Amino acid sequence: MEISIKEKAKNIFQKSAPILAALMSASSFAMFLDMGTTNFMLLVFFILLVPMYRNAFKIRDRRVFFTALVCGLFYAAAMCFFNIGWFMSIEEGRMRNILNQAIGFSLFFVSVMMVLLDKAKNIEFNLKEKMPTRKSVLLVFFISMICTLLCWLPYFLWRFPADITTDSIEQINQTVGNYPLSNHHPTAHTLVIKFFFMLGRKIFPDSDTKAIAVYTVFQLLALSSAFSYLTATIYKFRIRKTVMLIVWAYYSLLPYHGVYSSTIWKDVLFSAFMVTFSVTLWRILVSIKNKQKEVPVLEGILLFISGMGVCLFRSNGLYAYVFLFVFIVIFAIKCRKFIFSGIIFAALVISLIIKGPVYASMDVIQPDTIESLSIPAQQIAAVFRNEEDPLTDEQLELLSKVVDVEQISDRYIADISDSIKNLVRETDNQDYIKEHKGEFLKLWIDVGLKYPVDYLKAYRDETYGYWYPDVRYWVYAGEFRSDHMDIEQKSYISEKFGEFLDNCRFAYKKYYVLGLFWSIGGTIWLLLFSFCVAVVKNKKSLLLPYLTVIGIWLTLLIATPVFSEFRYAYSIFSTLPLFFVIPFFNEEKYPVKQEITVTENTENSENTEVTENSENAEITENSENTEVTEKSDVR
Repeated sequence: MEISIKEKAKNIFQKSAPILAALMSASSFAMFLDMGTTNFMLLVFFILLVPMYRNAFKIRDRRVFFTALVCGLFYAAAMCFFNIGWFMSIEEGRMRNILNQAIGFSLFFVSVMMVLLDKAKNIEFNLKEKMPTRKSVLLVFFISMICTLLCWLPYFLWRFPADITTDSIEQINQTVGNYPLSNHHPTAHTLVIKFFFMLGRKIFPDSDTKAIAVYTVFQLLALSSAFSYLTATIYKFRIRKTVMLIVWAYYSLLPYHGVYSSTIWKDVLFSAFMVTFSVTLWRILVSIKNKQKEVPVLEGILLFISGMGVCLFRSNGLYAYVFLFVFIVIFAIKCRKFIFSGIIFAALVISLIIKGPVYASMDVIQPDTIESLSIPAQQIAAVFRNEEDPLTDEQLELLSKVVDVEQISDRYIADISDSIKNLVRETDNQDYIKEHKGEFLKLWIDVGLKYPVDYLKAYRDETYGYWYPDVRYWVYAGEFRSDHMDIEQKSYISEKFGEFLDNCRFAYKKYYVLGLFWSIGGTIWLLLFSFCVAVVKNKKSLLLPYLTVIGIWLTLLIATPVFSEFRYAYSIFSTLPLFFVIPFFNEEKYPVKQEITVTENTENSENTEVTENSENAEITENSENTEVTEKSDVR
């Protein structure tokens, strides 16, 4: 039978499209990596890409395609935006290269995501074992916690009693009255430090060092218990034991968890609350999907406490929580789960009362205005650095009310806003910003419309560590402070073992691939991939636990003072294992109620096993035995 011209054209396109796409993507990466046109690795990359594109172009699942399109375009945009300075040099005749790279990256990342999502949608981590007893779940929790603490113990002994930075010692001084209470660092965290530090002083009245170690021990227990809570939940949900061991190893063996467990930073306890809140939210949603109690008692209590912790232990935690609450309300109205949303709401209201009237009654000093304006301040400062006479006389007069405009250009540092913020503080007239918000907003918009490239570059420079993977910046405390306090740091391990720990914690500087475990941008890419897998698997309600963490990330994009501060994103690293379990756990196969097994002899079988759960019965008969199984979920 003769093939029509249309079919011939279709066949030619199907054969040539993967080759053309591979060539374009290989060229894009070659330009990005500044490879020469004769570089042999370009040919290797091209050959490897062709079969990947062939597989991608065969996929017909529309959900996979549209999800991959959104995710892939984000990855491509991150690659292009990182190189925005080069891209904006249109006057140098690079417009064609800009277009080639944008198309090549988009084709590559969308196709890769299509292949990965198509494979991932069929993967499940469920086991067919009986539901574990409550006793065995508790046993797994405590064994996991003890083993984690043993892995972290060397870091605690190495830097005893803790790593204490400028931020840390400021909070410690607030606990003893040397400084007034300030919410620049969360007052809730300061009060927790005060409680355990004062307890430590009662136990060790002659040693501030041992007294602060009491707080550090509490922090070790709090963080390890949050991580073990996830491990025990994985076991409870009958997920593969290999997954449980990988999650445990992630928390116990990666050095930054061990180091941070003994570092007095707000970010550590905040991360413990984030993990507890996210895991509890997941557990409740699984119960709801299995038509059990809307909120089990234990989960309800944990959800309330951890929700308040998220709101109170970092300022951006409150904004992320509000972001989640909007979607919780939509979910509650749609599914009529008002107790669940009521607990979330109660935690939010009480947190707002504490941060408002309660802190006011305690004379807590609130953060200054410029602290939350890092990015707008950096963008205006970048214009001063890059342009001559950028502002009108009227704009200069307004700006000069709050900052010495003559020093802006010299004080500007592209990726850290502290210098510009401190310049504003030197004028000591931040109330003027509050009183003239509209005028300053108009100033920011007008300057941005006049110099959009400077604004884009300044935004890139201030945030790229949170969305681009290949960024390296400091991770651990590089100082020990004891201002006005009698605290001394001492090591209780050998110097050689200390060098080994030092090599472990700085592994990200030496080893390829391993360094990705320290990458904030890389972790965000993985988080987005996990979210996309959940979308492809149509897990609508189970997307809710992602939203608090996504909210944290969005606040960093809006108001980060530093381009890539690891501790600011530590809560994202801490919750990442949960988000790689949620998409691959089939909650519909999980019976929430405990199975009861009764064995008795029958005429035609060696034994009869009766397993009761709740709603329907499935009867299976064969020549050797009879099984009567009642299942909790009706399909």
